[in-house]
Formats: sequence, structure tokens, C-alpha cells
Amino acid sequence: MKSAAAVRPATLFPTPLPGNCASTVTWDVMLPQPEPKLVPGLLAMVAPERLRKFRRAAPAGAHRAALSMYLVDAELTSYFHALLRIVEVLLREAIHRAMRDAFGTPRWFAVPNVRALLDPRTVTALDDAQRGANPSVRGTPAAGSVVAGMMFGTWVNLLDTGARGNYEADLWRPVISGVFQADQPTAPHPRAQVHALAKRMNWARNRVNHCEPVIFGFPRKGQITAQGLRLRTTPHQLLDDARTLCGFISPETAAWLAGWHQFEDVLATQQVAEALRYIDRQPGIALQGRRRQ
Repeated sequence: MKSAAAVRPATLFPTPLPGNCASTVTWDVMLPQPEPKLVPGLLAMVAPERLRKFRRAAPAGAHRAALSMYLVDAELTSYFHALLRIVEVLLREAIHRAMRDAFGTPRWFAVPNVRALLDPRTVTALDDAQRGANPSVRGTPAAGSVVAGMMFGTWVNLLDTGARGNYEADLWRPVISGVFQADQPTAPHPRAQVHALAKRMNWARNRVNHCEPVIFGFPRKGQITAQGLRLRTTPHQLLDDARTLCGFISPETAAWLAGWHQFEDVLATQQVAEALRYIDRQPGIALQGRRRQ
């Protein structure tokens, strides 16, 4: 098992980038562990409530071990932030292009026949994005600005069944399904599978953006086992799920993500293993997914 100190300085993004774009930027991606004399001051800057779980998970509740775990969590969060940003942009652009091509305009979100297919929550989200978008020269919000302003959850909702249960027939099969078959052109993946993966990415994105810990895994909102246990996904599995979803859209992007070995190095640290063992001991939680390379 690796310690945090075993992770060496490296590139965050391995080369080559997709499309043979070169990357020559390197920096130390592991947050340095503090000297013992700095630990009390660093602990004092964090709210006690934020550190409570780390103290309980660290061996013997040691202050320095808790801070070390907290810093590894921060490092892990930075990787997930980068990963989920790529997932969101890839999924957003793929669905947007499919809708644009199917309905003949990049402003598909303003076409009455399209809006008639959508459920109220999606129509409301589209209207919010249009109001918040930058107006073009003619005063109409630019299509690209509206698309960029749509929340990740809105794109995920387009993969759901829809409030009237019509998305499978009206959107998925005729318009969107082709987006998710780049890895197997003759057979698109089931809508329910794609939606489940995308929804998991959205939950993870919200957790990362709200500075919630990720080292203890990702809660799966509202998902309960037959035994009444609350489901939680390991960070290792969340990475795998992101690679899988990206592979449905772009095998090249998935292959690039497979080369993020420094991400795997952080996942292999002792601090991550200790955090997951702590969750294993908690009643009412079922931790699922990969835990090692």
C-alpha cells in the first residue's frame, strides 16, 4: 500500500492529449504533507465539524493522521474536479449536436415542437439558461451561450424517462441513442444504463463543487439495498464509471483517461484505504465498487 509521500511529482494530464495535442506542462500534483510544527495551525483553520469524520477514520484518532487524510481528500477532489469537467463538457456537446442535427437548428431548445416533447422541469431549465445567456448582436441569446449555461442535471434529465414517460420513444431512440454507441456502432447502450451513469456523475459533480469529502466514497441519493442499506460508490468505481460513460461517446477520450495513472496513485494511498475501512464499519451503509488497481 502506498503512502501519500510515495506519489511523485508528475503531469496531471498525460501525453498525448486527444487529437495528438501536446502537453508539456508539469507540476507537483501532490499536496505536500506539513511539518509537525505546522500541524496545529493547519488544524485550527478547518472547522471542527469538517474534521470530525477524518479524526474518527484516522488510526487512533491522531491529529496529524487526520490532517494527512484531509489533504489527500483535497488532492483526490482536484482530480475528480478535472475528470467531471471533462465528462460534463463531452456529454453536453454530444447531446447538443444530436439535437441540433435532428431538429435542424442549434437553437433546438426554442423550437415549439421540441419544447412540446419536454417535461416541465426541462422547459423551466431551458428558459432559465436562455435568460442567463449573453445576448447576441440582435438581442437573442446565442445558442452556444444557452447550451453552456444549461446545468449538467438538465442534460442528465434528457436521458431519463421524462415526466410523461415519453423520452424513450420521442428523444432517446430517434435522436440521442446514437451519441452513446461510439464503442459499439451496431448496438446502442440501454437508456437506463446511460442515465444511471450520467446521474452518478451529476451527484459526484455536486459533491465536489460543494467541497464535500470524496475520500469516503460518493453517496447514491435515494438508492437503498434490499437490506435497507444506503448505497455509496467507492472513488475508484466512480473513476471507472466516468471512463465507461466517456467511452460510450468517445473511445479516444476514454483511452486518454485510462492513462491518468497519477489519479490511480492517489487512490492507492494508505489514507484512502483507511477512509474506506472506516465507512465499512458504519451501520446502514453499503459501499460498492472497485477499491484497488
